[in-house]
Amino acid sequence: MGCKLSFVDDLLNRSFYKLGLVVGKQPGYFIIIPVLLTLLMITGYQRVHYEMDPEYLFSPVSGQGKMERRIVEEYFKVNYTHRFNVGRITRPDSAA
Repeated sequence: MGCKLSFVDDLLNRSFYKLGLVVGKQPGYFIIIPVLLTLLMITGYQRVHYEMDPEYLFSPVSGQGKMERRIVEEYFKVNYTHRFNVGRITRPDSAA
């Protein structure tokens, strides 16, 4: 097994040796270019909009659970008065 893959080892050794020589002779390019690319990519990262709603993230748009919840909300209204029952909440953000 060792002699079959020795050419890969030799190729990688030569390639990384040459890369090391290039980096050693001109280290500025390998410092400045990654920093500039990082700064360029940060501008797009600032525009990322995070969606934190688990219902939107993990349930299908026309899933059976959403249809059943709509039916439950239609026929069984939640009463937020003094006789409020926590077990009847169908949405996590609906408690006021």
